[in-house]
Amino acid sequence: MLKLFTIGDSISQGFMSGAAARTDLCYSTLLANVLGIADYKYPDWPEGGLPVNIEGLFRLLEKDYGSEINTLEWTLAFAATIPRFLDKVEAFYERGDYAADKPYPDKAISYFHNVAVRGFNVSDAWLIDGAYCQRKIKESGTKDDFYAAPNESLVRTALKVLNPSLKKEHSTKSQLDWLNYHVQNGGVENVIIWLGANNALGTIVDLSINYTPGLGKTAALSRDKILENGWNLWHPTDFAADYKMLLDKIDTALAGTTTKVFLATVPLVTIAPLAKGVGETFEVKIMNDDGTDDTVTYFKYYTYFPFDEAYAFKTGINLSFTQALHVDNCIRAYNKTIKNLIAERNNQQPGRYHLVDMANVLDNLAFKRNNGVPCYKFPPYFQFKYPTPNTKYYHADTEGNLKQGGIFSLDGVHPTAIAHGLIAYEFLKVMKQANVPGANPNGLDWEAIFASDRLYQEPIKIMHEVYDNTHLAEWVLRFAKGFHREETKREKEG
Repeated sequence: MLKLFTIGDSISQGFMSGAAARTDLCYSTLLANVLGIADYKYPDWPEGGLPVNIEGLFRLLEKDYGSEINTLEWTLAFAATIPRFLDKVEAFYERGDYAADKPYPDKAISYFHNVAVRGFNVSDAWLIDGAYCQRKIKESGTKDDFYAAPNESLVRTALKVLNPSLKKEHSTKSQLDWLNYHVQNGGVENVIIWLGANNALGTIVDLSINYTPGLGKTAALSRDKILENGWNLWHPTDFAADYKMLLDKIDTALAGTTTKVFLATVPLVTIAPLAKGVGETFEVKIMNDDGTDDTVTYFKYYTYFPFDEAYAFKTGINLSFTQALHVDNCIRAYNKTIKNLIAERNNQQPGRYHLVDMANVLDNLAFKRNNGVPCYKFPPYFQFKYPTPNTKYYHADTEGNLKQGGIFSLDGVHPTAIAHGLIAYEFLKVMKQANVPGANPNGLDWEAIFASDRLYQEPIKIMHEVYDNTHLAEWVLRFAKGFHREETKREKEG
């Protein structure tokens, strides 16, 4: 019987610094290690991963030009070094060993135990399969652009996860179909499902809001329709309809089993440092599920991390206080839906569903929201670690000393290796309460986790360039935005 199966989006895939690159370091792999699972299968992502590994590029620039890059060197970097880096990744994933028409290099692999795919929203768990991915890639075609990541990088990623062998019998399997497959072929003891972030994350990536219709239909919105309309925030009624459908499909797949399902809540997107709060602050009282309230700090504007209030006002590139609050309130409604649905389902089948409240964990970890004093209780190993990781955007000085950050990778949205350790720690606490054999929160190898986090161990000395060099900052943002979803029809036409 399979001990662990993971369904999710970029976080569960191990997406870091703009690329689906380190599934080996992500929280579900750490869980498998603690649970003693020797054959937990997940994909490897060579050449830094899809679409572009910003950390890998920064380290190349630092290696070639040092920690202080002058104007002439930046001219050379943008004319030669950066395009060469991008071209190598593009060639590998469009025409090389990981091209869409080539099976995963390990011919023995027909499936993975972690089928998380970056960019997936709730309904993609059953709407997207390998056949859809192949169709989209074929429609798009391939071309060798000078300044571009691999085209259709989201579905290229999904294809390698959902049908690595490219076998015809697996071409129509979605994430939920693979769950059903493993249930029917030996059974599954524990399932992790963490979806929902991409139902709102686009608002922070785009710094704009484009609501879904809010009809709450039983037929989920297709990805093609989402891209066509540029929707980046699900109306709570649409989210509720999709999440109910998700649990309906899980119940059907797991009927007659004792499988335990661990569902994580959706973190508030305004905590991600890709968007920085600037300007005047506002104190807002938020009602908790238990009837108590918390006071939360919001800012006048939310703009991209390297920039200030003047930039936000002058360019109009921002979310206002009221917009940011609205997005967070939608996510709070999502999480209330998740909690209510879990309670309803557990009344019918006690012990099936277990809540991992990652939204609350991230709230407690947030640096600015907690006025510089996060109230999260770190594992004992962190007590004398200096510097202690925080949720501010990553920064280091030219001497290689970490100045801030450590929880979010360079794309400003996705967790670092250390943060994945914290996520695993929170899952293990809930799994222990659910009597999962071997689920010991103190079983994580923190020394190895810290050693695996190169951003922490070897801080990038050219980080000041992102803050000092407007052109570089805008380039980074362009690719940080690109991870979330492919261009919308509107953007293509524009």
